[in-house]
Amino acid sequence: MSETVAPGWNGVCDASGAFVYGTSECDYDRACDGSFMVIGVGAGKALTLETPDNSTFVPRQDGASIVRWVGADDAATLITAARAVTDDKFTETIGDLAHTGGKLLMFDSAARGAALDMSRVASIDLPAGTYALRMCIEWRGPVMGSDGNPHDVMVQVLDLRKK
Repeated sequence: MSETVAPGWNGVCDASGAFVYGTSECDYDRACDGSFMVIGVGAGKALTLETPDNSTFVPRQDGASIVRWVGADDAATLITAARAVTDDKFTETIGDLAHTGGKLLMFDSAARGAALDMSRVASIDLPAGTYALRMCIEWRGPVMGSDGNPHDVMVQVLDLRKK
């Protein structure tokens, strides 16, 4: 989500910061209602991921990708594979995400946006705009690894492309 939207995200707490998970609905519950979706946060929107673990942002000329490590020998080979995914492999459309500019943040949905531990947050600078969200659920293929040898890789990529 945009860094300007993050303070409105309460995670497992209510707006005052009191822990409410399991006793009343919270933002964390909304995030867990589906795998990949766009949900409202105050006046803005956030993209929720099935799980943020083993995921990273990769810049693109027209936006960014969120790359999820499914199977690769090393990070460099994984990024090479993610960049090899062709447009026709993005078969699921998730929607649009408006971004106010500045940093786009990725963090555990249980956390409160107003009290983030930035050492546990992935971020990327993106220009303001609306980004179309498309998903490549799984791409498998051989790519050249950083060692100069071919490697079989499996990767999941979420594409954020500026409209």
